[in-house]
Amino acid sequence: MNRQLPTLEDVAREAGVSRATVSRVINGVRNVDAGIQDQVRQAIERTGYAPNRAARSLVTRRAETIALV
Repeated sequence: MNRQLPTLEDVAREAGVSRATVSRVINGVRNVDAGIQDQVRQAIERTGYAPNRAARSLVTRRAETIALV
């Protein structure tokens, strides 16, 4: 069984908003209407979306990890 994890696109489709709006809600940008934020958060819960840390580190070029030697 090769089930893919939900993506921002899946959450956006479920909430009826754009992928950019989902990203803004996840990243805490404040210029998103409170009602839309609630829709997106509910869609995140329904889809089981969880941010992919590996993908985030590729985009930002920061792993935010500490190595001990």
